[in-house]
Amino acid sequence: MQLVSRYSRVLIIIFIVLVVFAMAAYAATFNEFRGQINASGINVRVDATIGAAVICTLAKEDQVEVIAEAYDWYKIRLPKTAPCYIKRELVECINLDSIPKPAGLGNQCKNGKVIKDRVNIRFKASESSWILGKVDKLTVVNILSSEGDWLRIEPVHMSFGWVNKKFVNKEFINKELTSLKQEAKLEVIPKEEGLSNALILEGIVYPYGVVLWRKATHKLITTDKKIYFLKGNRKGLNSLNYHKVKITGKLITSPDSQYPIVDVVIIEALN
Repeated sequence: MQLVSRYSRVLIIIFIVLVVFAMAAYAATFNEFRGQINASGINVRVDATIGAAVICTLAKEDQVEVIAEAYDWYKIRLPKTAPCYIKRELVECINLDSIPKPAGLGNQCKNGKVIKDRVNIRFKASESSWILGKVDKLTVVNILSSEGDWLRIEPVHMSFGWVNKKFVNKEFINKELTSLKQEAKLEVIPKEEGLSNALILEGIVYPYGVVLWRKATHKLITTDKKIYFLKGNRKGLNSLNYHKVKITGKLITSPDSQYPIVDVVIIEALN
C-alpha cells in the first residue's frame, strides 16, 4: 500500500513537471502582436480572471500590445491611463518643472531615475497593493503626481494587465510610425544647460546591438527615417523599447556620418 502511494506521488510530480515545461515552451513560441479593442468600456484587470480588480478601461479602437496569453485572456502592456505607483525613496529626481508651485510647495519633479534593481510598480499607493511590473536601476520614469511616500507615474514598458481575448482583434491596419502625431524634432540645447553641442531628439527606440565597436545597443528612428545609434544605460533603454521617447544627449561621431552615435544623458518616455 505504501509502495502504491509513493508511486502515485512520483506520477503526480512527473505530471506537474511536464505541465510546467509545456507552458514554458508555449510561452517561448508566442508571437507578440499589436491588437485593437473592439468594444467600449473594456476592463483591464490585474489578473486573468473575471473577478480580478480593474486597473483601467479601454475604448473601442484603442490599440494594445499583447505579449502573452492564458486561456481566454491576453496579457498586455498597460496603457498610458493606467494608475501606477512607485515608492518615492526609490526614485531620484532628474528633471524639475521650472514653474514654481503655490504656497511654497516648490517645483514639481517631472522625471526621475530608479536607484535600485527589481523595484515593484504597484496598482495603488500601498505596499500590499497588486504588483503590475518591475523596473531596474537607472530606468527613467515620468512622474505625474506625489501621494505621501509614493509617486504616481506613467506606466513603464514592463508593467502589465489582462484583457479578455474576445475584446481584442488581432487583424487591423497599423498606423504608420511616420504619422504627424509622432513627428520627430531636432534642436540644440542652450549652453547654460551644461550640454554644449547636445541634441534633443524624438522618435521610436529599438534594440540593436554593438555598433562600430562602441557600446551602442539601441537605435532611434525619427519620422523622417533618420537613424541614430544610442549609447547609454542598457537596462534603461531596454525598458523603453518600441516607445516614443525624447532623448537629450551628445553626438560622439560626426553629424554627417551615415549613422550618428548619441551618448544619452536623459531619456523621457512620451507614450
